[in-house]
Amino acid sequence: MTFEQLTHLDGRRDRHVDGRIDDCKDIGKELSMDVDGGRFPAGGACVIVLANHKGGVTKTTSTANLGAMLAERGLRVLLIDCDPQANLSEAFGWTEDMVGERLEDLLAQPAAAGRFQPPVALLSGVGRVGWRDRLRLIACTDSLADIAADLPQAVGAGYELRLRRVVDAQRPSFDFILLDTPPGLGSLSGMALLAADWLVIPALAADLDVRGAGKLYDLVESEVPGLRILGVLLAASERRWRVTRDAATRMQEDQMKVLPFAVPRAVRVASAPRHRAPIAVLEPDSIIAGTYRMLAKHIVAECRP
Repeated sequence: MTFEQLTHLDGRRDRHVDGRIDDCKDIGKELSMDVDGGRFPAGGACVIVLANHKGGVTKTTSTANLGAMLAERGLRVLLIDCDPQANLSEAFGWTEDMVGERLEDLLAQPAAAGRFQPPVALLSGVGRVGWRDRLRLIACTDSLADIAADLPQAVGAGYELRLRRVVDAQRPSFDFILLDTPPGLGSLSGMALLAADWLVIPALAADLDVRGAGKLYDLVESEVPGLRILGVLLAASERRWRVTRDAATRMQEDQMKVLPFAVPRAVRVASAPRHRAPIAVLEPDSIIAGTYRMLAKHIVAECRP
């Protein structure tokens, strides 16, 4: 599906949305526009983007489980899948053939976002929890890459704020909105950074992950001052492991804020998508669920003191 198929605009250019952008300074200058103040009305949702240069660092897992634990606390939560791989969507069982609007539809027609009511994330019969109605999802498909790639030509100046328009339309209906992003700093990741108020950087306790987290941390601090950094979330790690302690120490020495929780490694997490629910729903008494539960409490205190 392409942008003009949804909006009847001409001039489509075929290019992948998340091609690497080599000059980080140029990205930063683009992201720094119009990010200070006036983001949302009093009482609107806190918008948190989970991002990292690297893939495979538990961005999607953390988005799903953190969202579930925030909903468990009685908060209204919206998850938005901003990655054309659609892993977050599929983690909740939202396959491409299911009927309903997706993020690419709203990007093409952002005026419809204010009328759109996101569906419950957990499908019928999945997860016996009393808070299921409080966790909502805007899913996507791989068509999101084509739609986002068309935005610069089809929309012109200000295209990078298109996702922010969709998010802002949903703010009054939720307490928290979580954005799951693709790896890298392509167009979709950039739009998500512009749409958010807070940043969480999931990372593994490994050298390349520490470096990747540092690059994004520095870029946001220097070029996107309106985006507040909650911290780096060390995932698939154990505090008792030396490599985890070393990674946390290195980040702190580089003056990066590290969240006071390390999400432990668990094989069960990898199999959770086949059950169409995050591990915090499937095994609410597990160590994983407990960690995300503590993280949710911490984030509520930070974002809504």
